[in-house]
This record gives sequence, structure tokens and C-alpha cells, in this order.
Amino acid sequence: MNELAQLILFILAPIALLVIVSLLQPLLARRDDCTPERCWKKDRKYYINCADPALFVEKRVGIGYTPNFGNAWSWVVLIIVTFASMAPVILPFEYLRFHH
Repeated sequence: MNELAQLILFILAPIALLVIVSLLQPLLARRDDCTPERCWKKDRKYYINCADPALFVEKRVGIGYTPNFGNAWSWVVLIIVTFASMAPVILPFEYLRFHH
């Protein structure tokens, strides 16, 4: 595999991971509104419930889903998404630094 192909792979792999996670998010989310009001913090922006196994729940305000910050696996997903979103910016520079 030539250097250009490897560089493209370094850029596209994290983007593909982000697409997959965004497609899986609705499947991992709870859609019924049985989230206790006491578990919503900071003007209903953050949901924290250790007893709830859902990774994501529907937002109370706005559109979309929010992580259940009480579930450790949601933190893992957030860390993976954060690093995957930074990878297309950082990896090409690191790759060029080592190969030139």
C-alpha cells in the first residue's frame, strides 16, 4: 500500500467509525419517556442515572439524544467519538512527520 493510500485510510477510518456510531445511536437509545425527572441536571440538559442501563435517552429539550452520564459505557462511546473526530485532523500531520 502506498503512502497516499495509507493517508487516505487514516482519514476515512475515523469518519466511518463516526458514521457507524451515529447510525447505531437510535438503536442504543431509549425512546419511551420513563426517565425520572430527578435524574435530569442543569436545566434538563444532562441525564445522570446509574440505575438506567440505556446508553442514550431522548432529550427533554431540543431534538435528538443525550448520553446517560451515569452509565460507564456511554463515557466509553463519548471518548471513542471524541478521538475519532480528532483523528482525521491529527493523524495526517503525525503520518507526514514520520515519513518525511
